[in-house]
Amino acid sequence: MLNPDFWTQTVSGILGDIMAWLPSLVGAVLLIIAGVVIGRLIQAFLGGLLRRVGLDRAASRAGATEVLTDAGLDPSVSYLVARLVYWVILLVFVLAAAESLGLQGVADMISGLVAYLPSVLAAALILLLGGLIARLIGDAVGALAIQTGIQAGPVMGQAVRYVLLIFVIILALEQLGVETTLLTTATIALVGATALALAVAFGLGSRELARNIMAGFHAKEEFTIGQTLSVRGHTGRLVSVTSVKTIIETEDGHVSLPNSALTDEEVTIVSDSEEA
Repeated sequence: MLNPDFWTQTVSGILGDIMAWLPSLVGAVLLIIAGVVIGRLIQAFLGGLLRRVGLDRAASRAGATEVLTDAGLDPSVSYLVARLVYWVILLVFVLAAAESLGLQGVADMISGLVAYLPSVLAAALILLLGGLIARLIGDAVGALAIQTGIQAGPVMGQAVRYVLLIFVIILALEQLGVETTLLTTATIALVGATALALAVAFGLGSRELARNIMAGFHAKEEFTIGQTLSVRGHTGRLVSVTSVKTIIETEDGHVSLPNSALTDEEVTIVSDSEEA
C-alpha cells in the first residue's frame, strides 16, 4: 500500500478521468445556462405578446382570473402560459446536458417528464375550464333559487359549484393517470344527495311561486287598477298586479306584496275610483 507507483497510477487515473469528463461537464453547464437564458427571453417575449393581444382581458371577462385566484395561482393567464413554455425549454436543455454527461438514468427520467407534460397541460386546462363552468352553473342555480323564493339560494349555488368542481378534479386526475374509482363512487353518492336536496328545496320554493301566480289571476278578476285598497296595514292605490307581486302606491311610497295577500287575507276597498 506504500508503493509510490500505486499511488501515482491511482492519482493519475483519477485526474485523467476528471480531465476527460471536464469538457463534458463544462458543456453541460453551458447548456443549462443557455436553457435558462433562452427560456427567460422567450418567456418575456411570449408573455408580453399574449398580454398585448388581450389574453388577460379575455380571461378576466370569462371568469378565468377568479378561478386562478381561488386556486392560489397567479391570475395572469399570459404569465402562466409563458412560464410553462420556459420550463419546457429548460427541461429540453437539461435533458441534452444529462445525455452529454452520459447520465442515461437522469436523461430517461427527464424524457419521461417531458413526455408527461401534455397530460399535465391537459389536466390544467380541464381544471381551468371546469372551474369556470362550475362557477357559472353555481351562480345560475343560486340566482334561480332566489327567484323562486328560496332564501338559501347562494348556499345552494355554492354547493352545486363545489360538487361540479369535484367532478372536474376527478377528470383531471384521470388525465394524469391516477386511479379515481373510490373517489368517483363517493362523488356520485354526494351528487345524489345534493340533487335530492335541490329537488326538495326547489319544490318548496316553486309551490309558493305557483301559489302567487294563481292568486294573481284571481286578484285581477276581483280588483281593478286604480282602486284604493287597504291590506296588511297598507292603504293605497292599486298600481299593478304582476305575475307574483302586487304593487300598491301609498303615501310613503310603493309597497310590493305577494299576490296571495289579495286572496288569502282581508282586503278593504276604500275607494272604487279607477285609473284614468
